[in-house]
Amino acid sequence: MIEYLDIVDENDNLTGKVKEKHQAHADGDYHRTAHVWLINDKRELLLQRRSPQKSSFPDYWDISAAGHIRAGETVIEGAIRELKEELGVDSKESDYHYLTTIRFDSPHNNEFGYVYLLRCNLHIDEYVFRDHEVAEVKYVYYEELEKMVKNRADRLIIHKNEEELLFDYIRNSLW
Repeated sequence: MIEYLDIVDENDNLTGKVKEKHQAHADGDYHRTAHVWLINDKRELLLQRRSPQKSSFPDYWDISAAGHIRAGETVIEGAIRELKEELGVDSKESDYHYLTTIRFDSPHNNEFGYVYLLRCNLHIDEYVFRDHEVAEVKYVYYEELEKMVKNRADRLIIHKNEEELLFDYIRNSLW
């Protein structure tokens, strides 16, 4: 299925342009993504291991769920869809705690990543991988993940500035 994205300017304003995802990346156009971090009551974050078939970072550990916001979709609609597609988790807008929006600049992937935290106490066996993008999931206590990020653990995708903000929020919140 071809995925179309709304193109935004360098300030995250919609331009009215729509492009196929591959073309938006090739052209270096800004677009929007959702990054959803799941946390349980033990303050463990859920990581997903990306499928070996993924074109980028196959077999790497990553955010609980993340993906591109499709043309005509709101960011929260995209976050809800991605969480359902990748992990089989039903959610609603009120479940999401918005943390921040981070601008990522690179030669072929300029995006605004909307970062959310969502409380979820499902057991590992309750996650369902429907779109074949996820190979497995695991919970990691946030302080352990913080050490992994600091030490640049092998096969862990590091999201510049995002994890630091996430860890500070968890440490200083009533979770």
